[in-house]
Amino acid sequence: MKEISPKKRFGQNFINDEVLLSDLVDLIKVKKNDDFLEIGPGSGNLTSLIVSSANSCSSVEIDRDLISLLKKRFKKNDNFKIINENILNFDLKKYVSDFNQIRLVGNLPYNLSSPIINWCTKNNDLIKDMHFMFQKEFAYRCAGNEKSKSYGKLSVICNYLFEVEILKEVDRSFFVPAPKVDSCFVKFIPRKKNVNFEELNFLKKILNLLFNSKRKKISKPLLKIFEAKDLEKLNINLDLRPDQLSSKKFLELTKLMEKYG
Repeated sequence: MKEISPKKRFGQNFINDEVLLSDLVDLIKVKKNDDFLEIGPGSGNLTSLIVSSANSCSSVEIDRDLISLLKKRFKKNDNFKIINENILNFDLKKYVSDFNQIRLVGNLPYNLSSPIINWCTKNNDLIKDMHFMFQKEFAYRCAGNEKSKSYGKLSVICNYLFEVEILKEVDRSFFVPAPKVDSCFVKFIPRKKNVNFEELNFLKKILNLLFNSKRKKISKPLLKIFEAKDLEKLNINLDLRPDQLSSKKFLELTKLMEKYG
């Protein structure tokens, strides 16, 4: 099979190590009745392990050179399908019409991490779970809480939308070419089948309001928009900084903001 060199413009960093690939599949816990959608299959090394164990696996790939390679590699696999498209433009609703829910997996380009999380949010009701390889710093921000250094706006949003678990740290040396940072394999399970996007937008407003002054107490920005008596009912310590406030308290403030309109 012809070798394809990873392309920098697509943020490609392939995984060839068989032991690591086997570990990743074990962490995903592939079952024979599972239907997968893989984002960015690369040369198909992880794909081959999923295809051999799952009911079906479709891979969305933007690189046309990889499309031809993948078609040849999996031409005998009836449960495999390749889709030449940008994942951010991919209409998951049309694709998942035959399935109850789909499982997502991908070794993602680091520059598309946030856009793909946003894309998943829009398709929350169609997704059973997601297993993504992310830059380590981004992964810990997704999984952060008020007791961790990585806690911030992304942590609160991810906690609102998903159960997030870092399954494995992966050294940069396992990738070809090796990136300048280490990675993490992360599991996401949607908390809600249907996302309340109005509530999510209010949550983002609260987060932007407070984290714009990350090192300062939350009292000043909150008292500009809320009555002191309403904040008192929420039992929020106004002497805290934003990164000391729990996701639960951010959600309570979100619901209060909804009442204020």
